[in-house]
Amino acid sequence: MKFHDAHCHLVSKNFQKDFELDKSMILWEEMGLNYVIGVSTKYSESEAIFELTKKYDKIIPGIGIHPWNAKKTLSGELKDKFQQLFAKNNKIVIGEIGLDHHFIKNEERHLFQEQYFRFFLQIAEKRKLPINLHLKGAEKKASEILTSYSVPSHNILIHWYSGPTDIRRVFIERGYFFTINPSILSGSPHINVLKEAPINHILTESDGNVKYTIDNEKVIGSPGVIPKVIEKISLTTGIELEEVTQILQKNLERYLNVK
Repeated sequence: MKFHDAHCHLVSKNFQKDFELDKSMILWEEMGLNYVIGVSTKYSESEAIFELTKKYDKIIPGIGIHPWNAKKTLSGELKDKFQQLFAKNNKIVIGEIGLDHHFIKNEERHLFQEQYFRFFLQIAEKRKLPINLHLKGAEKKASEILTSYSVPSHNILIHWYSGPTDIRRVFIERGYFFTINPSILSGSPHINVLKEAPINHILTESDGNVKYTIDNEKVIGSPGVIPKVIEKISLTTGIELEEVTQILQKNLERYLNVK
């Protein structure tokens, strides 16, 4: 089975603590891993994921600032550093970026979040790069901001959507991608995204190293759990497993601008 992980925190300290990457990458590739997008939450992680891509050709770098880390005004120096990173490679995903008004209540930080969000959207627009979004408690605001930038709908991925149904439907109508993760294996309402979004707008993610309950056991999220997610997608949609894997592969290529 060929599969992908569209959102995994490969360079986070927590993930590194749980997985020995050299051995794990070999195992995941043997299982059928095609690509894993290693998302970043801060500049140091953005640098680190580039270093990993020199060693592993299955890793696609995701670079950006998570809204939780948008704690002050975006400096010109940091903008320049990111611009230099973007100039390194054309095979890049921007992420994890977005807005979070659910966990972050401070309104001043909401302003910082929007500043960072718009900065990365400008880059996505200019460089024609896909984006990987975290939206929590600010889905409507993000929906409005996204319309201000010419980022193609097939380059927009909503990671682990859990917001209002009406905004989800707006995103579906626009043609955005949604990730489906292992939480659907334990009765999570996240499965409603899978039930409503068209199969040709679905990607899979582990959000490693988030912990999930799979077959009554606690399992750490990683690319290795994705095959079980795909089996559940097949069961839920009624589409044969082989066809699901082919659709997901084509979805990933469309998201990444692979022709």
